Amino acid sequence: MTLGGLLLGAASAAADMHAETMALAEEKQCLSCHARDDDTPRAPGFNSIAAKYAGSEMHDYLVEVVMSGGEEHWGSATMPEAGERPEVSQAEAEQLVDWILSKAME
Repeated sequence: MTLGGLLLGAASAAADMHAETMALAEEKQCLSCHARDDDTPRAPGFNSIAAKYAGSEMHDYLVEVVMSGGEEHWGSATMPEAGERPEVSQAEAEQLVDWILSKAME
């Protein structure tokens, strides 16, 4: 396989992962409050989250926030508690956090 073929394969895999994670974010109702690019009146955008936590040691903390919700992690914004939204497993939360933090690399 050529280098060009490898790069196209990697780009295709990244696009598939993006689509899969966006579908997961939609299923878990993340997009009800969060947007990809801009902060909304209800919650910070994914890019803002990525910028705030880029290079930090906060991955596990963010996974916990995605799983449990709560407040006091972003100003006055309050994330719905776990019982008020679809349940998010540890693996799903890790996938979502990894995807959000990857936005800082773009």
